[in-house]
Amino acid sequence: MPSETAKKGSFAMGVVLGIAFLAFSRSIGWALNKGFTFTLLSYYTESPFVKGVALALEGVFGLVVPPLIGWYSDRVFYRSGRRKPFIIVGGLLAGFSLFMAYVTYDNGWFFEMFLFFISFFYFSMHLYTAPFRALMPDLIESGQRGKASGIITLFEVVGNLTGFILGSILWDMDRMFPFLMGLILIPLAAILTYALIHEEELDEESLAKVKDEGIIDYAKRMFHEMDTLKFYAAQTLWWMGFEFVAIFFIGIAAQILLGAPTEENIAKITSTAVMLMGIFNIAAVFTALPGGYIYDKIGRKSAIIMGDAIFGVSIFAGLFAKNYTQVLLILVVAGLGWGILLSASYPVIGDLLSKFRREEFNGRYYGLFEASRSIPIILGGSIGGFIVAISGKDYLTLFPSSAIAVLLAIPLVMTMKHLDTKKGEEE
Repeated sequence: MPSETAKKGSFAMGVVLGIAFLAFSRSIGWALNKGFTFTLLSYYTESPFVKGVALALEGVFGLVVPPLIGWYSDRVFYRSGRRKPFIIVGGLLAGFSLFMAYVTYDNGWFFEMFLFFISFFYFSMHLYTAPFRALMPDLIESGQRGKASGIITLFEVVGNLTGFILGSILWDMDRMFPFLMGLILIPLAAILTYALIHEEELDEESLAKVKDEGIIDYAKRMFHEMDTLKFYAAQTLWWMGFEFVAIFFIGIAAQILLGAPTEENIAKITSTAVMLMGIFNIAAVFTALPGGYIYDKIGRKSAIIMGDAIFGVSIFAGLFAKNYTQVLLILVVAGLGWGILLSASYPVIGDLLSKFRREEFNGRYYGLFEASRSIPIILGGSIGGFIVAISGKDYLTLFPSSAIAVLLAIPLVMTMKHLDTKKGEEE
C-alpha cells in the first residue's frame, strides 16, 4: 500500500484516518491505565493520597517530555520524517511497559518495580504525544481542521470506549487480557502510522526559522501571544476538572453503589465502574463529529464554551447521585459535553499558529498543548487525593471541585481575541 500524504489545500482522508487509528490505540492505552491502575494500586496500598500521587506521575512525564520532544521534532528531519521516528519508538515501548506493569502486579513483585513499569509506560506514551498531535496540523490546512479533529476525536473516544467496555469484559474473563490487548494494539498502530503516512521535509526558509528559535526564545515569545496562554490555562482547568473525577472514579463508584470505598468494594465494583466510564465515552462518540462541525462552521468559541458548560454543570450534579441510574444519567450528559469540548479544543493551537504565520512550530506548541493537559493529572491526583483524605475518604467531594475548575475556563475562552475568524478575514 502506498504512503499517504496531504497537500496543503486538500483534505486527505487517508492521512486523517491514519492519525485517527493512532489516536484510537493511544486512547486504549490511557483507558486501560484509567480503568485498572487504581485497582492494581489498591493491592499495594489503601491510601487515596499514595494512589493519587502514583497516578499523578503520568502528569509529571506529560509536563516535561512533550514540550521537549515537540521542540526537538520541529528542528530535525530524519529520513522517515520529523514526527514518525518518535511515534514508532514510543508506541513499541508503551505497549511493552504497560503489559509488564500488569505482570509485576500478577506475580506480586514489589511496589517499586510496579511503579517503574507504570512510570515507563507514561514516559513512553509521552515520548510521541507531541509528534502525534502535530501531525494533523502539519498535514491538514486551517479551515478543514475542525472536520479532521472531529474524525480523529471520534476514533479517540472510540478507543477510550474500547479500552473501558472491552477491557471490562476481558478483565472478567482473565485480568491479563486487557493488558494483552494493549500490548498488541498500541505498537500495531505506531507501526502502521510509520509505514503508511508520508511527511514532507520543510523548505529551507521554514527549517531556518525553527532552528533559529531556541527554547529560551520560544518561552519568551509565548508571553507575547496571550491567546495561546489563555487557551493553555483554560485547557488546564477543564482537564483538571475531568481528572478529579476520572482518576478516582472507581472509588467514587464504590462509595455511591456499595456504600464505602474499601479495598474489597473497589475490587467488586471495578468491572461496573469501568463499564460506566465506557458509557461516558459512548455519549462522547455522538458529539465528537458535531463538535468539529460547530468549530468550523458556527463558531470556535461557541463550540468550546458549549462543551465546557454542559460537562461542568452535569458533573456538579454527581454530588447528589444516590444510585446506578442517576450515575448513568450524569455520565451520559457529561459525555455529550466532553465530546464537543475535545473536538473543538484540538485544532485551536494549529489555527492560532496559522493566524500568527508560525505553522512550522506545531511540535513545540502542541508539546505545550499536552503539558497543559498533564498539569491537571498532577493536580488532580495529588490535590484530589488530598481532598478525599481530609474529607474522611468522602469521594463525592470531588464532584463540586471538578465543576468549579471546569466552569472557570469559560471566561478565559470568551476573552480570546484571535480564535474566531471575522467575516471577510482570511484564515
